[in-house]
Amino acid sequence: MGTGGLVVFRSAEKGARRGVYACIYFQCDGYYTSLGVRLAEFLKTCKLVNGLSGEPDDGKIICNGFGCLVAQFISHFKTGAGHLYMFPTDCKLEMEFVYIVECDDSRPPSLSVKSWMGAHPNPEDATSMSLDEFHAFSLQGGPASEDEAEGTAAEAKPALARSVGEE
Repeated sequence: MGTGGLVVFRSAEKGARRGVYACIYFQCDGYYTSLGVRLAEFLKTCKLVNGLSGEPDDGKIICNGFGCLVAQFISHFKTGAGHLYMFPTDCKLEMEFVYIVECDDSRPPSLSVKSWMGAHPNPEDATSMSLDEFHAFSLQGGPASEDEAEGTAAEAKPALARSVGEE
């Protein structure tokens, strides 16, 4: 049996305006040092733009908006039958490992990641990390201390999970 991981892509806006782009379930290798690292490294290679200008990409994956980034993520990680599955966009934020990628559409747009293990009693209170912080967090295998574990809700109770769009 594999270690599941849930990757959710959504806008950083709060309330009814929050858009959930995709909920993607990885059947195995969902832990920080595997899926977490691969997610961080993929996101760090992306450059979010608003319109295609024809400028050099500087070795980056050009993403014409957040929706394009999500499509390229799926294209990059879905290599055949199985392993990666799409979940409904209102799925519960509950899995062995949960990763929420949020896009702030300010200019320039920025990405941040929230992550925890199991279920979080209030996902909106989870610690938000920059891509560099999330990459370091994943490389070290997750929370390094009890305080960090509480911020990522490693000990949260599954019955308190919420849906992706809820606050």
